[in-house]
Amino acid sequence: MPIDYHAGRRQFDTVETCSAARAYGANVLMENRAGRAKPVSRDKLVWGIIAAFAGIDVLWAWSVGIAIKPDLMTPLGLAVLVLTNYVYVAVRPNPRIATLAGSTAQLVAFTAVSCVLIYLTVGSDFPLTDRYLSAADAAVGFDWLALFNWVQDHPGINRVLGFAYGSGIGQIAVLLLLLNVLGMLERTAEFVWLYILTLLITIPIAWLFPAESAWVHYEVTDRVFAYHLADLSALRAGKMSEIALGRMNGLVTFPSFHTALGLILIYATRGIRFLFPVSLAFNALMIASTLTAGGHYLVDVIAGAAVVPAAIAVFGLAQRELAKHQLVGGSVLRVARN
Repeated sequence: MPIDYHAGRRQFDTVETCSAARAYGANVLMENRAGRAKPVSRDKLVWGIIAAFAGIDVLWAWSVGIAIKPDLMTPLGLAVLVLTNYVYVAVRPNPRIATLAGSTAQLVAFTAVSCVLIYLTVGSDFPLTDRYLSAADAAVGFDWLALFNWVQDHPGINRVLGFAYGSGIGQIAVLLLLLNVLGMLERTAEFVWLYILTLLITIPIAWLFPAESAWVHYEVTDRVFAYHLADLSALRAGKMSEIALGRMNGLVTFPSFHTALGLILIYATRGIRFLFPVSLAFNALMIASTLTAGGHYLVDVIAGAAVVPAAIAVFGLAQRELAKHQLVGGSVLRVARN
């Protein structure tokens, strides 16, 4: 049900927890104490996770002698987003603008701190698992090299797959905007949480089971842009002295985060008649592209797909537990529907 803007300030007043739970599967992403939504800076749980990751990053980097070099745009962009959220929560209440700014800030901040953590985990001494991942592919009859050669022999298909593989950030931006236009602010909160939970599951697995990529294993790096390899090799050799926030690359092979992202992008559009089929088709292509455009093994894709139901289950369980105890709080949403 879209937000009734004609009701004015009544959107920020009394909210009934049980009614909200029925409206969105035990949704408790609301605030009713002060007659208005809390600004993003008070989102204790989401920002607590981000702060915890940042603290781990700083301590870990210090312990191994790696400097974290911030860029100008990330903190500047975050400051603008947080300020925008605050203005449209506390000064000129507008739930749609507040939610868009707040959710974007959380995604940007969490992506930054999680990428730094991924870089630090790559420097650990866990053995590479490429030969086991390749063997798992062979066990199910999948010939990665044959597929790679076929795609390389069809330049048009190769370009399409490359475009699809690099579309993740753009798709997130479009999704947030469309959900905002449609007034589906609770769906925005769900997407942010699934993004965070998916990475919380993916990072420890990638840490324990590192891999260089199918490109390296099958010795085809001279035929592709292996953008990740220089950083990965330097980290594993202990030769990286600084991590530059503005120049980080994706280093996770197993499980495939591109696959997980594609699935949560599809999941976020469920029930939206005009958007779901487009998202399904495009993200199916993005997931398929991970094999050749991303240098992933088939087992990476399977594992990445398995992460998403686990994240959805954790999110659903947390929602039910919060509803059971009738807790009222905010994650990304600052308002509740009547």
